[in-house]
Amino acid sequence: MKFLAIEHSFPSRRVTNDHVLKKVREANSAHLTAAELATVEELVRACFASSGTTVRYHRAAGESASELATDAGRRALDASGLDALDIDLLLYVGIGRGVAEPASATTFQDLLGLRRATAFDILDACASWIRALHVADAFLRTGAYRNIMIVNAECNASDIYRYELRSLEEFAHWHPTLTIGEAATATILTAHRGGADEEEGFEASFRTWGEKRDLCFVPMANFDAYFGKEVDVAGTLRPLQFVSFGLSLMEFGTRKLVEHYRDLPQFEEFKADLVFGHSASDGAGRHVVEACGIDADKYRFDHRHHANTVSASVPVSMSEALKGGELAEGDRVLLMAASAGVTTALAKFTYHGR
Repeated sequence: MKFLAIEHSFPSRRVTNDHVLKKVREANSAHLTAAELATVEELVRACFASSGTTVRYHRAAGESASELATDAGRRALDASGLDALDIDLLLYVGIGRGVAEPASATTFQDLLGLRRATAFDILDACASWIRALHVADAFLRTGAYRNIMIVNAECNASDIYRYELRSLEEFAHWHPTLTIGEAATATILTAHRGGADEEEGFEASFRTWGEKRDLCFVPMANFDAYFGKEVDVAGTLRPLQFVSFGLSLMEFGTRKLVEHYRDLPQFEEFKADLVFGHSASDGAGRHVVEACGIDADKYRFDHRHHANTVSASVPVSMSEALKGGELAEGDRVLLMAASAGVTTALAKFTYHGR
């Protein structure tokens, strides 16, 4: 599999930790005591410190998710040297979306003028982009499609950010909201014709623990009726509110990701030149790197640069690495992610670009 282009777009509004803390104080000063408010601020600062959160980018007034993703898609087409009519499959992988149906991929197929492409969505929380690589590689190997574009528009911060806590008890599943950033990416792939040996091939592995699905989720309007009383906090939620029991999720997800890596010798023996992980937390990334015995100098700790951009985090990091000259032809690349679900994802390949 060959990467013809990886492009990303950030919204224009730069949001600092101080801005977030100011919003938290404003939203809670009327119903929390001064002592409670001080506790919340102390806990939020500790959360930012452990995750490495410094800044995130959110849409300004008038900016839309579709515009950001379309911009990334057009730049990817330019970088790839392809025409819009050369793309024959579009995969949309963002959690962010404006409709439940049809597939969000149909929107970008239209906006980008991909008239000869079919389009569908792949949704697996923060592991969605790596899932899409796996699907795309299978299609390219069989020759079912020639050129595949993967798009996401993770721009839901204005929908999910809730600065108000009704009580301190909510903090456990509320605080990860404050580390969400926004981004859109577009990746174009084609079959690699230079050889099919094991070193050059793409390999991925996924594991899922569905019993932990209540550690991180975004409810729909019909959540209670659909699931009944399965989740304790269900009756207190509003639609699209991001719920993440961050500490429990990170503890379980990182432990399972390390076990996953250790269980598969082909990944541990791969000796990657660069490692890209889902940027939910730089602190969690350091734990995974140390537990797996990976050289920390080869891992990109990018949460500090743009916070948690959900399924866009790995392609954003790869796009930045390409532009910075850190990712080059022939580099051995390892991808790692633990996401809501809980799903752990591993992928390895030799990077081939245009």
